[in-house]
Amino acid sequence: MNARLIFKMELFKYLRDKFYLIAALVLLILNILTTVLFVNFEHLSSGLLGTAILLGIILLFNNMIFLGIIYPFHLLAIDYKNRVLALMVASGVNRSKLFFSKIGATILATVVMSIILTIVPIGTIFFEVGANGGWDELFQNIGVIMAPEMVPLSIYSVLGYIAGLVMLMTAVILLKGKTLSILLYFGFSFIVSMVVAGPLMSSSTFDSGATASSWINVGIEAVVILVFGFIALQSIRHQNL
Repeated sequence: MNARLIFKMELFKYLRDKFYLIAALVLLILNILTTVLFVNFEHLSSGLLGTAILLGIILLFNNMIFLGIIYPFHLLAIDYKNRVLALMVASGVNRSKLFFSKIGATILATVVMSIILTIVPIGTIFFEVGANGGWDELFQNIGVIMAPEMVPLSIYSVLGYIAGLVMLMTAVILLKGKTLSILLYFGFSFIVSMVVAGPLMSSSTFDSGATASSWINVGIEAVVILVFGFIALQSIRHQNL
């Protein structure tokens, strides 16, 4: 079985995961309702407005936890919990191809889920800003975001997201999909943040500008991906499933 078939198989399995799809649907509905409340905040009483703000804060954290930890952890650990991984390997599936296909499918599924859950609130915010006479200012801000100086920051954000998923997958592989993998992931994140803090503090002492500092961050995230990717790949290659 080649990597493309494994990748498609993983995506097909995610699409049939009814429990998490229903959970995402509930979050989507709550996000839409909260967005509608904020758009019409002028017509709300003070008590209802306070409730809407509290609901918005809770929903923000719920979305972050669901998209950043719970959903990707589930996608990465499901084969361990269902004991499907051992059957796949026993059937002749290459472990390295399985590793890269699974991390790729998880990234794609999580990104798509993030877009679905956030497109209504973000789109509504953009529309409201423009409708209230701020289209010129909005496009100016978009121009700032798309400036060349923002390129390293954008790359850093993408690599940081991938690095987080790779660390999470490393934790899942080391603990064979147990829930304690989440705690190990937090441990990895803490260690990385402590190790990274040194170079960042030293780089800030040089008058090299924000762009140079951003490229240093990009390099650090790339190293994190390579190190934890290597650990995860070697672990799954020699793991007794």
